[in-house]
Amino acid sequence: MPVTTVARLVAREVRVELAGHESSITVFPFVVAGVLLAGLAYGPVPRVLEAVAPGTVWIVVLFAAAPLARGVAAAERDEGAWDLLRGLASPGQLLAGKILGLWLPLTIAWAIVSALVTLVFPAPLPAAALVAGPLGTLGLAGLVVAFGALLVGTRRRVGLLAVLLLPAGLPVLLAGTAVGKPGVPALPWLVLLTAYDLLVSVAVWAVHPVLLEE
Repeated sequence: MPVTTVARLVAREVRVELAGHESSITVFPFVVAGVLLAGLAYGPVPRVLEAVAPGTVWIVVLFAAAPLARGVAAAERDEGAWDLLRGLASPGQLLAGKILGLWLPLTIAWAIVSALVTLVFPAPLPAAALVAGPLGTLGLAGLVVAFGALLVGTRRRVGLLAVLLLPAGLPVLLAGTAVGKPGVPALPWLVLLTAYDLLVSVAVWAVHPVLLEE
C-alpha cells in the first residue's frame, strides 16, 4: 500500500472537513454540552464526580462518534465522485485514508472531553489515559468507516446503524473507563484496546471491498 496515496487521502479528508466543518458543527458542540450536562446531573459531590468521570469521557465520545458515520462518504456522494475515488485508490488505501482521516477529529473530541472533565468535575487524568485515548478512538474510527460505507447512496437506517455502533464500541468504553480510574492496573486494558484495534482493522479490511460495492 503506497504511503503517499494514503497520505493524500488523509489530506483530502482534512480539507473536506475544513471546508464543511462537519465535526466542528455536529461533534464538538455535542461533547461540550454532554460534559456540562453530565456534571450538573451528577451533582456537586466530589466522590461521585471522581468515580463517574472516566466513564463519562468515553460515553460522550462514543455517542459523538455515531453521527460521523453519515459523513464518511457524504462529500463524494454529493459531488458524484464516490466511484471516481474508488477507481483512483484501492479498497485498502481508501479504507486506511478514511480511518486515519476520521481518527483525527475523534481524537480531538476525546481530548476536549478529557480536558473538560478534568476542569468541570474535577477529576485527575491518569497518564495511561493519554495512551488509551488514541487507541480507543482508532478502533471507533474503523467502526464508523465500516458503518458509514453502508450509508452510501441511502438516507435510511441511519438510526439503526447508530444503535449497532454503540454496542460494537462497548470494549472501548469498558477499557477506556478502567484505564481512567486511579489505582487500576492499566497494562491489561491497554493490551485489550490494542487487540480490539487490530481485530476491528482486520474485520473492516475484510468486508470493506464488499461494502464499497453496495
